[in-house]
Amino acid sequence: MRKLIYTLLLFTFIPIDVGAIHEVIDSRCTNSLKMSLREEAQEVVYRLSKTINDDDVSYTLYFYNLTENMQLIGPDEQIYYGSKVENLKPGTTFVINFYASDKTYCAGYKIASKIIKVPYYNPYFGSELCRGYENYSLCKEDANVSLTEDEFIKKLDDYKESLKEKEEDETNDKIVIEDSFSIYDLFMSYRSYILGILVIILIALIIIEISKHKKNGGIL
Repeated sequence: MRKLIYTLLLFTFIPIDVGAIHEVIDSRCTNSLKMSLREEAQEVVYRLSKTINDDDVSYTLYFYNLTENMQLIGPDEQIYYGSKVENLKPGTTFVINFYASDKTYCAGYKIASKIIKVPYYNPYFGSELCRGYENYSLCKEDANVSLTEDEFIKKLDDYKESLKEKEEDETNDKIVIEDSFSIYDLFMSYRSYILGILVIILIALIIIEISKHKKNGGIL
């Protein structure tokens, strides 16, 4: 199978939250310098990019606006050189810490900390099974789906059946509405004739009533 690798921009320009402060020994690391480092950290943004290689899915975390005064350190104390962290697994949580580098008097000072949630990746997203049912929750790209194919097909069949029942209910409601409107439309179409007939019947009744009174010598 030919390898297909592509990336998808998920988050762009998301600011980094400035977190806790750790003290350092160097007296030249003044409060003013610490404040300056925190302000630099507030300018850092990140984005997550997805890479698909055959059936393997991973994410890369890119940081922007990092300066030489900052260094990225992971939860396992691993130092990340450059401005990206690769091979993050879908559905995981990644904690990245920003420390002052040895380019400053505050080397070792923890400037900021950020918890980043890596999106899930649905293995059935874009598959033939989901074609035409892209709005189904279990067919969404970032849905957390751990079903076997048989279990997924069963869920999808239930969803299709619910759509069919909903469509039938809407059709029945439409028929009832159309029937009620047909009676109204019939009256509106022939209202002049109906009113004319009613007027003629009313006049005939009045004439008959007058004739009866005259014949009996009565008065109205």
